[in-house]
Amino acid sequence: MRCRLIVFAAILTALLIQPCLPAYAEESASECWAVIIGVSHYEMIEGVVYCDDDARELSQQLSPVWGQDHIKLLLDREATKADIRAAVNWLVDKDSANDTVLFYFSGHGSSEGYIAPYDAYYDETWISPSELGGWLERLDSQKAVVILETCRAGMFETNLSDGGRVVLMSSRSDEDAWEAGLLENSVFTYFMLQALDKFADANHDYELSAEEIFQYAEPETVSLTTWFPGFSIQHPVLSDSYSGEISLLVQFIFSTEPDLPSGTVALSVDNQPYSAGSSPLIWEPGSAHELKVLSPVDAGGGTRYVFFSWDDGDTSLSRTASNGGVYEAKFNTEYQLTIESAYGEPEGGGWYQEGSTATISVASVEEAEVRRIFTGWSGDFVGTETTASITMNSPKTVTADWRTDYLLTIESAYGEPEGGGWYQEGSTATISVAPVAGIIIRHIFTCWSGDFVGTEATASITMDSPKTIKVIWRTDYTQLYILIAGIIVLVSVVTVIVRARRRM
Repeated sequence: MRCRLIVFAAILTALLIQPCLPAYAEESASECWAVIIGVSHYEMIEGVVYCDDDARELSQQLSPVWGQDHIKLLLDREATKADIRAAVNWLVDKDSANDTVLFYFSGHGSSEGYIAPYDAYYDETWISPSELGGWLERLDSQKAVVILETCRAGMFETNLSDGGRVVLMSSRSDEDAWEAGLLENSVFTYFMLQALDKFADANHDYELSAEEIFQYAEPETVSLTTWFPGFSIQHPVLSDSYSGEISLLVQFIFSTEPDLPSGTVALSVDNQPYSAGSSPLIWEPGSAHELKVLSPVDAGGGTRYVFFSWDDGDTSLSRTASNGGVYEAKFNTEYQLTIESAYGEPEGGGWYQEGSTATISVASVEEAEVRRIFTGWSGDFVGTETTASITMNSPKTVTADWRTDYLLTIESAYGEPEGGGWYQEGSTATISVAPVAGIIIRHIFTCWSGDFVGTEATASITMDSPKTIKVIWRTDYTQLYILIAGIIVLVSVVTVIVRARRRM
């Protein structure tokens, strides 16, 4: 009753082929559940090579998306007939009408159309098409996918092709199914796994359905088995009674307008950072995921991106995604205007939208003895007006240039010294003073003191700081002054003598 083991000898690359192969599944309006079975080593009958690998690899592809606790994997001795029935009962307990359910079997099949659990030996220990159909009939799910990787798999079509069910069978009812040494899988399952890995979305709706997996794997399987002359060709069979397609995986792609530099983190998905240019995410069909745009996004170098809407017009930073597809976030590009200035309080620096106009301005600064005079702008903008406009088509740095003036103060008790006032830093001031001559008294310049010391009435000073200079004078008296002073003294003496005699 057991299907014979068929091996391809190595003609070119030592390909080894025999009955067995995996599938794939996923979809879910609510949740996804799977029973995945692979039997290579049998208790009573001759084993095969890669059927346990088929099941293991299918489980490994689905577990990260569907959840490991949503998949029951039975390998070899774990897959007795009782174990398989118990696993189907587990599915019946878990599933609901909106859930997606997958039943996958890879192992021996018989010429009468039975599949062999681990303990298969007598007829009653094998699983017939009607028996398996009866077990699956109890499922509530309206989206069930059955994949049989076994010889004569097509014999199950009549019993399993129930409404709302898609059945992928690795071979026709009169054909063997092959496994390949070079592929290390059953042939049909190998190409199904490849379809899952490549996300072979034939209709580009960002959903990978059981039908699309078959559409990819069927011609590849036929082509490979046709390639070996003298061996039977394997024709996978699809029975589809579901209206539409049963999605097993959905694909999420995040894009931005404009394109952000690769690696820029502009989004969190379920509180996990997601970078621009990252690989698409694969989700369980119908699952809900929280998206949050991070804004502003600093790209460095004076450039940032500020979110303004999704491509559907939604302006919320956060939203829930429950379907696959391309989700595009639109950003405004902003450039930073940096104003560098040693003095004053220039205005206009900050972030500006690409192509907008920035207005910059600055005022001169005057203190008691020092004043800073604006002389112009340099850097990414050149101009001499204190107020100017700049088109922000890139990040820009503008420098306010200044001239420093220092005050020279000359203090003098007499005369009118010249040279005091404002001087540009580093310039030379010329100071001078003239004697003050009178008929009776005259003031003679003797020297400069304070921030400059000198004896010349005319001198030059380098203005490298504010300076205060004092004029030092000498007072001279004329002979007329002395004569008048003598007469005053004489008159004073005579007046005193006369007053004294009158009292006597």
